[in-house]
Amino acid sequence: MINTQDYITSNKDRFLNELLNLLRIPSVSADSKYNDDVVKCANTLAEDLKKIGLDNVEICQTKGHPIVYGEKILDEALPTVLVYGHYDVQPADPIDLWTNPPFDPVIKKTELHPEGAIFARGACDDKGQMYMHVKAVESMLAKNELPCNVKFMIEGEEEVGSENLGVFVKNEKERLSADIILVSDTGMLANDVPSITTGLRGLSYVEVEVTGPEQRPSFWSLWRLCSKPYQYTM
Repeated sequence: MINTQDYITSNKDRFLNELLNLLRIPSVSADSKYNDDVVKCANTLAEDLKKIGLDNVEICQTKGHPIVYGEKILDEALPTVLVYGHYDVQPADPIDLWTNPPFDPVIKKTELHPEGAIFARGACDDKGQMYMHVKAVESMLAKNELPCNVKFMIEGEEEVGSENLGVFVKNEKERLSADIILVSDTGMLANDVPSITTGLRGLSYVEVEVTGPEQRPSFWSLWRLCSKPYQYTM
């Protein structure tokens, strides 16, 4: 992968600028006033996948926000990696806690990031991680060092529960078939500890409603109730 590393080094500034442009799109899936921006982000991402050389790039419509798909099948005999990510982001509230506009990314050094880090909504969850995979595949394709088949499935509803993802996966089971799924939207133990999550479990969202008496009975009222002789008539 020496040639791939050289490509990454020589294109680092371009990669960074392309990511910053993606971060400038306020693709907030939870707020309908950003619906056009969500579509814009999907279109931008689809164009990026085409530019790096992926085939069958498609913006797949759902009942909600679209899913972006693309693939590079080099040889059916090779293993296939399905890359999952999402391009939607959480709302930026509360705005007053930001030191820079959330969709105007800046790079700055902090105590936690002495080498510098990008500060913007989506820089960490999940545009940054997702775009890392896109640029990695671009670099390997450019230098003919991609060792496997690759498929991308990038959704726009992760931050609102992925309501339509299950339907899409079920309907596109054959197209999405793969030997392994690569997800980068996971946790890190610490900034200085490399972390690899090898398995994920699903989440179950449950709302529990409990009803009871308007007033809690006193101990003595319960005692009197329980000690009262049982009466019956013949």
